[in-house]
Amino acid sequence: MAIRIERWNPDYREAFFNLNRAWIEADYPLEQVDIDVLSNPESHILSGGGSILSAVAENRVVGVVALRPKGSAEFELTKMAVDVPWRGRGIGRLLMEAAIREGEALGARRIILYSNTNTSGPAVELYRKMGFQEIPLEQGVYKRANIKMEKMLQAIPITKTAHSRLAETDFDRLVFGETVSDHMLTAEYRDGAWTDPQIVPYADLVLPPSLMGLHYGQIVWEGMKAFRQSSGRPAIFRMDRHALRLNRSLKRMAMPQMPADYFEACIRALVALDADWVPSSPGSALYIRPIIFAADARFGMKISDTYRFITFTGPVPPYYAKPLKVKVEESFVRAAPGGTGAAKCAGNYGGSLYPTQLAREAGFDQVIWTDGSPDLNLEESGTMNVMFLLDGKIVTPPVSDTILDGITRDSILTLARDMGYATEQRRISALELVEAHRAGKLQEAFGVGTAAVTAPIELIQVREHALQLAPVNENSFALRVKKHLEGIRSGVESDVHGWNTVV
Repeated sequence: MAIRIERWNPDYREAFFNLNRAWIEADYPLEQVDIDVLSNPESHILSGGGSILSAVAENRVVGVVALRPKGSAEFELTKMAVDVPWRGRGIGRLLMEAAIREGEALGARRIILYSNTNTSGPAVELYRKMGFQEIPLEQGVYKRANIKMEKMLQAIPITKTAHSRLAETDFDRLVFGETVSDHMLTAEYRDGAWTDPQIVPYADLVLPPSLMGLHYGQIVWEGMKAFRQSSGRPAIFRMDRHALRLNRSLKRMAMPQMPADYFEACIRALVALDADWVPSSPGSALYIRPIIFAADARFGMKISDTYRFITFTGPVPPYYAKPLKVKVEESFVRAAPGGTGAAKCAGNYGGSLYPTQLAREAGFDQVIWTDGSPDLNLEESGTMNVMFLLDGKIVTPPVSDTILDGITRDSILTLARDMGYATEQRRISALELVEAHRAGKLQEAFGVGTAAVTAPIELIQVREHALQLAPVNENSFALRVKKHLEGIRSGVESDVHGWNTVV
């Protein structure tokens, strides 16, 4: 019997509602959100550019599926149901094939879906056969879901290197920041849109001397990592959070924002290609460096119209930092209110080098930046966020327009609460540290960031006061939380927060 696939027809509204209602109520009570979507698919699915497909036989609808827009070039496959008498006849596969073709016609790069393996086992097997792969499930997205899957539709063109340097690389003697992997990803922004990316062999860039990014500082970057899981597969850590921060930085620097799904597809493709570069030794990682810079070739001061997006990777060893000696900085400030302190832009780092150099000449490893006020309110330590164990609580300065919203910072605060610690995000004065140290309440101080995860501090110099802290040991919070986080990244511990994107 001929079965045809049709796009949305308002005459099929009742069938769309009843088929899905029967499918859901076979295992779960119908919730209000289900009723809202099924009763008004025009508002909840079609109005944003989505699509509903129906399998029609004998002039009646025997199956339905929907593609709901979730972002630029990303759709969720949802509300798929087949009438009971028609199950087992291949209707589900026909609908899936049609939905994938529809996604391609809509310009989708990625289709995601949520399902439940206990109640929809055969459907999940069909998804796998259609090329969907399991990815981490966020907490609390759908109560009924225990699995999330994705299918990439538009592959990023790849030109592989003719000579891999992998065999020449000694993974036992890595130096942080010196080794790069075989490939890099490149894309451009022009005529108001990001172009299709491509992956090519890692190579030098050819740039004009008048490149605006070199002159006026429209340069934004991210630092992120992929880890080798116990299963052997690489996993990118908190990629969605990095995408959010990247776009905040781009906005502050008057640069075009990048769709999160575009960014994530680029990172996944590059890591997948160079997966063999992900180290397997504990604590090691594949460092990922996306960078975006103004690409107009002119030396007149203006906002650039074109931009380059480059991403490369490199294996890095565990960062075993010795406990730090730091000086509370009073003469220089890292950032001022209303400035770019919350953006991950190049100028923020260049401006920090001279004060750090002076501190090292005075016998310190780093500085702790303050807000420049007489109160000496603390902000960051070097290029890391800073935290303290004060009287049993984890305390850290709040993020603001002068403090970078660190992904490691957020992860440590979350894990601290999981471990039973109270956390406070508030202003902390260096003078408060002096009093807390005098009272025996300053138990630990440490920096947190992508490179070291946690970097314990053994001495804090506040004017004439040298605050010597207790030696770090296996019971120190900084080391215990670092071990906990590394366990999650490597897949040894459960990823209850959905932080890992397995490639």
